[in-house]
Amino acid sequence: MAHSQTFGNGYRPNRRERMPEKDKGKAKREIQTSPEDYPVSSPHSFPSGDYSYTLEAVMGMQATLGKLTEAIDTLKGSIKAQGEKLDSVARDVHTAKVVMWVVIGIISFLGTVGGIALKALFDYFLRTRAPQK
Repeated sequence: MAHSQTFGNGYRPNRRERMPEKDKGKAKREIQTSPEDYPVSSPHSFPSGDYSYTLEAVMGMQATLGKLTEAIDTLKGSIKAQGEKLDSVARDVHTAKVVMWVVIGIISFLGTVGGIALKALFDYFLRTRAPQK
């Protein structure tokens, strides 16, 4: 049994005949490896020694950067003040909650003591004012 050759990916080689290339030698002669005429261009012009426009642009950017720095510093200060106000409000809320719980505790205690005193008073009056049989 004849074994056919397979490639590494499992495909069998293509058995079709390849078409011959036409005039290989002629195509090689027409290919040029270097150009015959070099392009002619004027040399690049370099800027003159006047850098006033560049300096003006840099100074404008520096002024804008200074304004941004000042704005950031102002924002930092206002954020710090807002944080201090928020801390103050948080302390006030905590104080109000503690005072509320203390008042509720005192009212509960007084209510309990008052309820016990009222019951003792009613018991006393009911025993002393009740007709004897």
